[in-house]
Amino acid sequence: MDWSKAKTILLFAFLALNIYLLFQLLTETWATEVVTNDNTSIAQILDQRNVDASKLPRMGRDIGYLTGSSEQMSASMITQNREAQLATTLDNMQLEVELKQPVPLDQNDLRTTAATFVSEYVPFGSEYAYWRYDAETRQVAFVQTYENNKIFSNPEINGETEQYIGPSLLLLQLNEAFEVTDYKQRHLTNLSSKSQDDLVLTASEAISQLAARKYFQPNQEMRAINTGFYSLPLDSSGSLIIMPPLWAITIDEDAYFVNAIDGTVERVEFDSEE
Repeated sequence: MDWSKAKTILLFAFLALNIYLLFQLLTETWATEVVTNDNTSIAQILDQRNVDASKLPRMGRDIGYLTGSSEQMSASMITQNREAQLATTLDNMQLEVELKQPVPLDQNDLRTTAATFVSEYVPFGSEYAYWRYDAETRQVAFVQTYENNKIFSNPEINGETEQYIGPSLLLLQLNEAFEVTDYKQRHLTNLSSKSQDDLVLTASEAISQLAARKYFQPNQEMRAINTGFYSLPLDSSGSLIIMPPLWAITIDEDAYFVNAIDGTVERVEFDSEE
């Protein structure tokens, strides 16, 4: 055996191994720095906005999504206080009800008294949960729930010929005296939970998405953050609706939806009545 050549081969092999190990070490170091920098950035965003990360809600990493369809609505669904309500439907998808006499709510306890109205007047009332009150439009928004998870929708969706409220929404219209004068309702049916493999955004990551888009500035206040699902109609008929998990976040008076799968952000607009 030529020991000189053997030594040369072993030397190069040892050198190659050292280079490989050094590369692995540098790769791990760079990855650690990236994660640390990202975490520090998010921590700074929360700190600048007085958000306590330990108090933020959590969303299960294994949460799936929902599928469903729009309920065919009809006036016959009203079984409580029926004589006090005048009901019509829009394309059999949206119930539109005018009250013969306005029903007063307590301005100082709006959430509770509005929920009482829903339970006593509205079809499927027990399936809806309070979402928010918009002072400009004087609308109280409720959303349908599935296994204690809220299903959020945009207040208005453009159909082929008409405008509808979101497929999981119930909107109460108030007058200046905080009385319910009318309401619009849609309802989801055939709800089913599906699994998915994608990881979801944490609350901190969702907040950072708003900050990156200048929707959440250090001088603003985060008033609410909730987990839930977001109803996405695939066509105006509502025959199939996909509902991915989301974060619903209120900054000052503005509401935002952050898709927990892809991080897209949508600002919620409550339009005034015509």
